[in-house]
Amino acid sequence: MNARRAVDGFTLLETVVALTLLAVMLGMLFGGLRAGVRAWDAGSGRGDRADQVMLTAAFVRKELTAAFPWRFKDPLVVKLAFRGERDAVRFVSMRPAELGGGGLAFVSFAYEPGKGEAGGRLVMRREFADSGATDFSAVDAAEPFAILDGVSAARFSYYGAENDAAVPSWSDQWSHAQRTPSHVRLELALADTRLPDLVVALRLGEEAGCYESSFQRTCVPRR
Repeated sequence: MNARRAVDGFTLLETVVALTLLAVMLGMLFGGLRAGVRAWDAGSGRGDRADQVMLTAAFVRKELTAAFPWRFKDPLVVKLAFRGERDAVRFVSMRPAELGGGGLAFVSFAYEPGKGEAGGRLVMRREFADSGATDFSAVDAAEPFAILDGVSAARFSYYGAENDAAVPSWSDQWSHAQRTPSHVRLELALADTRLPDLVVALRLGEEAGCYESSFQRTCVPRR
């Protein structure tokens, strides 16, 4: 009986069961491979995003570290070229020529909110610093380019004091024309993720761009 069955081969029922088991095994294998590919893609995307954030932070740090206390062309009053707001900062950078154009440059970083569900972005503007400039109108008119997309919130703040008698503190605005802050802080969020604060110390004080008063640490125009 058994010998005859071996000669005749598998029955139809056995073949159907074998094919069913094979299909189930292949389905499980395909599902595992698909889950693995998705996990790989997600991990790769998170890694790329982290690299982009790190490069942006390094770039902003280098620009702010190179901030120079430029004095606008005004014979009547001292106005240093540094303006800080909650969503933007404008200053003069000493960064080298490989960024486009040699010498000093007007630079601005600003947060532009997105429309609808689209995330906002952190943008930069850069323009050659004209020695006859009296304000930041040149860099305000420059074409912006995004340095970080998908930003849901951004906030700049500034540490310093209006004069030597005042106590230094953090503020969302910096409009002291004769002073520069000692530190600039940038707070960023991507979707629901709050990134570590970026705090940058400005290397040059206002004395580097003008003479120092004998009575107060303020800018005295060069004659």
